[in-house]
Amino acid sequence: MSIALTRHEQAPAGEDAAIAEIVRIIKLKLREQFRVGQGNMRRDAHPKHHGAVRAELVVESDLPSELAVGVFSSARSYPAWVRFSNGSGTVQADHMRDGRGIAIKLMDVAGSKLMGDEAHTQDFLFINHDVFAVKDASDYVELFRIIERNGTPTQFFLSANPFKWHLKELANANKIRVQISNLLTLRYWTMTPYLMGGTPAKFSMRSQVLANTGAPPNSTPDYLREVMSQQLKRKGVAFDFMVQLQTDARHMPVEDPRIRWEPSMSPWRKVATLRIPMQTFDSPAQLQFAEDLSYSPWHSVPEHQPLGGVNRCRRIVYHAISEFRHAANGRNAFEPTGTEQF
Repeated sequence: MSIALTRHEQAPAGEDAAIAEIVRIIKLKLREQFRVGQGNMRRDAHPKHHGAVRAELVVESDLPSELAVGVFSSARSYPAWVRFSNGSGTVQADHMRDGRGIAIKLMDVAGSKLMGDEAHTQDFLFINHDVFAVKDASDYVELFRIIERNGTPTQFFLSANPFKWHLKELANANKIRVQISNLLTLRYWTMTPYLMGGTPAKFSMRSQVLANTGAPPNSTPDYLREVMSQQLKRKGVAFDFMVQLQTDARHMPVEDPRIRWEPSMSPWRKVATLRIPMQTFDSPAQLQFAEDLSYSPWHSVPEHQPLGGVNRCRRIVYHAISEFRHAANGRNAFEPTGTEQF
């Protein structure tokens, strides 16, 4: 699974060992949760999903050459499965402040892929904020070791030594954790960079109807799924797929996703529309399908290779934990086709 660094990247010393330690800690945590009778083993992050919905990504026609690359190289549509989720590693009621994720899996994607477990897909992963809470794998290890010792993430951001406080990271983490009214009316970002042909870029999904009024009063623990189900039974929704190209490597770094790429330096540009049609998605069989799907930013064509330390960490960790989770649950990992019926 070795993939060479691009010319835009520079891995720090000890990164491989740090990633191996992250895998060890996550597996230990999942084994402990699995033993105490909490049902099937879930993901370590984004374990609470709200459903996987059918969609299609429609690529714009006549894109300029710097944007007409990879899956956006021609005006066409791709069938997609879109998984909505809460970010916390603990399954909790939807009114709790939390990160909110959207994971898109395109199908019928031709060409070679960076990983061999899925041959015809392209995944894009987003969350409801534009910058990340940690810099690299070593930060992850420090955070996970604190949690392994039954500490809290706050102890990573505000340790006993004020000289080791992570105030920027704490601010980013707090901005990710929000109350929301509707998953279909938010904007989401990749936070980390990817190739757009030969240029680093970040991606964003922007609802064509932006709104957020917070958690409704007297909401049920699963109101986000209920709201999405009610809306999609009445009408479809659409998101704009946006791209921001790197124009200044110093102010728009690849190896530090804590730093915002300012739109004043490079505007966001639309390359496609994600259309989610009217549908029913909350049958038990389809909810289990959503649970069994595997998403990784490394399910990708080379033209959209993930960049930076956090993404290099994800390449190993996501694959290892997917295999571990599926084996523990006695289920096979699989590549969807878009033709599934429930």
